[in-house]
Amino acid sequence: MAIEDDAEAPIGTVEEQAADWIVRQDGTALPPAAQADFSAWIAVPEHRREYDRQNAVWQRYRRMATLPVTAQTAPLPPRTSRWRGVRRALRPRAALPAIAAALALALLGFAEDWPTRLRADYATGIGERRSVALPDGSIAILAGGSALAFERSGGARIATLLGGTAQFTVAPDPRHPFRVETAEGSVTALGTVFSVREARGNPEVAVIEHSVAIRTSGGASAVVHEGESTTFTAQAIARPARSDVLAATAWTRGKLIVFDRPLGEVVAIIGGQRRGYWTVRGDAGRLRVNGVYDLDHPLEALAALEKTLDLRSVRISDRFIVISR
Repeated sequence: MAIEDDAEAPIGTVEEQAADWIVRQDGTALPPAAQADFSAWIAVPEHRREYDRQNAVWQRYRRMATLPVTAQTAPLPPRTSRWRGVRRALRPRAALPAIAAALALALLGFAEDWPTRLRADYATGIGERRSVALPDGSIAILAGGSALAFERSGGARIATLLGGTAQFTVAPDPRHPFRVETAEGSVTALGTVFSVREARGNPEVAVIEHSVAIRTSGGASAVVHEGESTTFTAQAIARPARSDVLAATAWTRGKLIVFDRPLGEVVAIIGGQRRGYWTVRGDAGRLRVNGVYDLDHPLEALAALEKTLDLRSVRISDRFIVISR
């Protein structure tokens, strides 16, 4: 069952609202309409108190960025019951650049990638899963934050994955090949079920049934068989490796099953189910993770990781989280 996209959902708690206003105002003047909304919001005494408390901590982090690395700083204020601040404080000079980057990127995340969405025939919001019937009778399951276009061209059925992840169950039609296009190359179905994930110039392919043929934009080619997965770039294709079909398809059921995967990658996947920005600092990102995590409840999944691996986190609401050892 898909989890609800919170694109238009209001931010619920006062502390989350305060954190949101702090992020939106950091280094940027609010548009007149937003400034009017903020003035009305902060006129409420409870809102003003929460905003002032969180802003004081945030400004303290900003000041620490200008200190020499040998400078001594006082400990952070203790965590209160109303502020989801420091769970177990990171060293300030290590935490600040990560928090600043996290909040800057989170600001960008409030806006949808409209140029991509306008090119898509099908798209999903953050944390949403959607099954769509393509015009040829094939079925595509889209993970959150995905965009897909479909057309018939030159006798072929072409699904262009503009971003995100999709699993395809291809309708048989030998006279009209089914091809998934990415920026780095194409994946042609030689059977029924497979998935493709766009991943920063290194798409990942997992074959659930039968096989697929990959051809990169640079001319490399390979066939990947049932139960195998691989990645490719514009120039080369990695040697296909055996993969666990249950794990490869778990995301379609709202689960993440990982075996010996780096923590940074796992947190990126789990954090991608919510608006905001979660990141891992330092060598903690290389910790190896095994387990089953609930993508429909990302905060609970993160709590399980923190407990199991004895991690620390700095939080400005549940939307902006920096994780460390």
